[in-house]
Amino acid sequence: MGRATRTGTTRASSERAALAALIALFLLYAALAAAPAADGSNLVLATVGGSPDWLLGPFRVVGGDWTGGALGGPLFYCGLWLALAGWALVVIKAGGLTRRVVIVALVAAHMLFLLAPPLLSQDVFSYVAYARLGVEHDLNPYEHSPADVPGDAVYPYAGSKTATSAYGPLFTLATYPLAGLGVSTAFWILKVLAALGSLALAAVVWRTAEQLGRDPRAPALFVGLNPVTLVHVVGGAHNEAYVVLLTMAGVLAWVAGRGGAAGAVSTLGAGIKASAGLVVPFLVAAGPRRRVLAGVGAAVLAILVAAYAGFGADALDALGLLSDNQERTSRWSFPYKTAQLFGAILPGDRLDYRDAVRAAYAIAFAAVALWLLLRTWRGADPIRMAGWATLALLVASAWLVPWYALWLLPLAALAADRRLELATAAMCAWMLVIAVPL
Repeated sequence: MGRATRTGTTRASSERAALAALIALFLLYAALAAAPAADGSNLVLATVGGSPDWLLGPFRVVGGDWTGGALGGPLFYCGLWLALAGWALVVIKAGGLTRRVVIVALVAAHMLFLLAPPLLSQDVFSYVAYARLGVEHDLNPYEHSPADVPGDAVYPYAGSKTATSAYGPLFTLATYPLAGLGVSTAFWILKVLAALGSLALAAVVWRTAEQLGRDPRAPALFVGLNPVTLVHVVGGAHNEAYVVLLTMAGVLAWVAGRGGAAGAVSTLGAGIKASAGLVVPFLVAAGPRRRVLAGVGAAVLAILVAAYAGFGADALDALGLLSDNQERTSRWSFPYKTAQLFGAILPGDRLDYRDAVRAAYAIAFAAVALWLLLRTWRGADPIRMAGWATLALLVASAWLVPWYALWLLPLAALAADRRLELATAAMCAWMLVIAVPL
């Protein structure tokens, strides 16, 4: 009797600790979502085009004016670190939370960042700009940039003003109906869709975990409550939400034994961003190969037909997004830091090491990916192998931005590999500083 009482007391204590950690994390998220909603906030990059009420959103009544000053970025960065620690604690304590509490927490956290202004990125306005180029100005977004129409209403808010679209033709065509709705309406529709896409991704991870015979609470929280997911993907309204949703829907279909659907759905993500194609070879290697390949072929054909019908051959350039981005350099990418280290070690040598280092990382990634594919072919878990390959891709990428972490999170959540989970958390920690104005 005494042992049963102690067990019950321990369980109740664990449940209280888990709930307390979740509430603390939610309050921190409320501050991170609401504080940047202020005029000229340096956490809302689009305020370079102005700070209208529709841009700042409903939190503008409580936003902090300090976010426009020198302390805004450093304080937000500290908040992200606290959120990452809180997220890790909640995931560890997930067994002390009921399924209903987990679902409510995921929905509530997504609502916070849905209502937040566009955080730390202007990409969502680039989506609108490319749609308006095609619909309002009859210009091909794969041949023209927002800078070609500087008088357009979205131009002051858009990022990458001189760049043509690097997004897949399926995504660009899907945004065309937004062009005539006005900038503010298009922006908030994209915010809603990003939040719904991210929630749907958490639901797919939940269902996949159940299909694998695992408790779905920790995997869903691992993906849906991560600060990178909420702040960048939902807060910034990035299309990673749709890309990874399609990829993981394909993984769910594979787990459920529907090989053709797995190949088709996971490949369709490449019609939004080429990075989605990384998981596909692992599903093919795992088999059933004929059915998965048939699905892949059908999806590739659909993407090519849509691309050519909508934009001609120029749209196919978007499928080279990953290689194009390697011509750009992120100061926090591992290739850049490695090249920087070589420069520090050999200060008398004026050679630029970046190209050589990028090439070395690319070769290393190719070797790792091929080895992981071979392991999958021989019977290793494709989810786990694809997770390690995705981590290798992030390490090797010369262009590294925080919302790319979403490529890795669901794979790590489902791989049943503690080392991959820890490596993913470490990667998220490394990426926290990126895009924050310090």
